[in-house]
Amino acid sequence: MRSNQTIKTKLRKGLLAFSLVTFGLLASGVVKAQTNEDLLKLLVQKGTISQSEADSLRKTYEDRDKKQQAVLDSFPLRLGRSLSLSGYSQVVYQNFQQSGKTNGFTIKRARLDFQGHFSSKFDYRLLMDFVGNSGPNGSAATGGSLVSPILLDAYITYKPWSWLNIKAGQILVQFSQENLTQDRNLELVERSQVVNALVARKGDSGNGLVDSIGNQNGRDLGIQVNGSFGKIKDYNLVDYYFQVLNGAGINTLDNNSSKDLDARLVFHPIKALSLGGSYYNGYDRFTSSLTKNQERIRWGFEGALDLNNLDVKGEWIKGQEGNSNPTVHDGYYAQAGYFFLHHSLQPVVRYDVYNPNVDKADQTAKYWDLGLNYYFNIWTKVQVYYSLRGEDNLHIANNMFEAQLQLAF
Repeated sequence: MRSNQTIKTKLRKGLLAFSLVTFGLLASGVVKAQTNEDLLKLLVQKGTISQSEADSLRKTYEDRDKKQQAVLDSFPLRLGRSLSLSGYSQVVYQNFQQSGKTNGFTIKRARLDFQGHFSSKFDYRLLMDFVGNSGPNGSAATGGSLVSPILLDAYITYKPWSWLNIKAGQILVQFSQENLTQDRNLELVERSQVVNALVARKGDSGNGLVDSIGNQNGRDLGIQVNGSFGKIKDYNLVDYYFQVLNGAGINTLDNNSSKDLDARLVFHPIKALSLGGSYYNGYDRFTSSLTKNQERIRWGFEGALDLNNLDVKGEWIKGQEGNSNPTVHDGYYAQAGYFFLHHSLQPVVRYDVYNPNVDKADQTAKYWDLGLNYYFNIWTKVQVYYSLRGEDNLHIANNMFEAQLQLAF
């Protein structure tokens, strides 16, 4: 006991001495030529502190500097405890091999993200995009006329326990791991065909790769219950999600009296591995038939392996639309990426398959998507993307090249 007290006393003396020396050097203008390491060596030489005490101080300051650097890297604007403001913009150059499509530069996304909490159990989020997006249900192939700015996320979360959280508002549909990946964190510039086509994403309207309810940015209005359990060291064995949704998309009232149900379950046998499944059952009015309610059902399976530098993931999704003789579609992708140069350079490859109607012959589209990402730092990256595209029912050259610069704060 006395030994521990003696060590603590020495540490306090060492800290005091360290502070006094630093202050003196600052006052004399010599600090520019000094470092923490130089000061610690000087204190050891003078016998003020021992070598073990110096090592302890060194670790303390290193840990503090790392935390400060992490805050600087995240670069948020913080107003007290209640609000963090972040955002990002993406400038993209597109070059289409297919004739009739326009090549050039465009602002793909420009978003502001307001997040915060007003107690330990309540969080909130508002996510806005200032680039034109499809509006609610409409006659256009992507779900309506362009709306800008557009509200993407707007919800409140109540967190009484780790195994039970309640979220209400406009939220991401808990279906597909890629749908749940934020646009700023995508490893390839474009999402897979099957996610674009079946999870209310933008897709490629020219090739019919748009969900029947239009482009809703993968979101809807409703309430979600989620949680995790089976704690093993620093991760949970199981994550679950259950949602009751309008089914009509973002920024709009429900267009019928039915509510859609969505459920997702993810297992983590080990920390690096996740295996999951999703199910969605809805009764909606499609962009192609705004006066008729029709079934909209989805099934999906997913897997992901994250081994530090290596990232492997894949999904299979099947969907159907319609009450009698429904249209059935399915697709899958397999993707792998690997980091070089201290997590700065990342090549990515994806094999992407989608069939818009399994009852018709020669409908499948098969893409080889190649990407190369360079991360200047945590908030700035450049992504290069090339898609080698082949369709069973098309005999045209429609490969695509994209280069995207992302700046976040």
